[in-house]
Amino acid sequence: MKSSLLVGLLVLSSCASGPGLTPMEQDGLLIVTAAVDAPILFTMEKGGKAPELLVPIFQEYSKTPLVLHVVWRTAQAPRTEDLAQFGGRKIRQYWDAGAKTPSTEGKVRIQSNLIAIERLALRMGFARAAAFPIPN
Repeated sequence: MKSSLLVGLLVLSSCASGPGLTPMEQDGLLIVTAAVDAPILFTMEKGGKAPELLVPIFQEYSKTPLVLHVVWRTAQAPRTEDLAQFGGRKIRQYWDAGAKTPSTEGKVRIQSNLIAIERLALRMGFARAAAFPIPN
């Protein structure tokens, strides 16, 4: 009886059209009502793969107070698989269906500067942000 109830609950939750679940160590996905303004910001314009360098290089700064804010600027809610690409305690994710947050155009905005997603540029940007932090 319990197993059939569990299966039914799983089927219902998989058919839901709402946003996916964020990784366990993160706060839940926030739905944007006003543009997100954060010291470190990256926008995803559509579903798909996240830049492969962004999360590993950001995780090198896990002992600093830096927080990466990821804004999904998509009409459809991001799925659990999409949100799971940005795993980590110091990452916050948002869904901005109305595109209120300005696009970072495939770059990372670190303290008002758009930084290309390249090894050296990201490391220098994160290091500068860690040395001279702006409060979240």
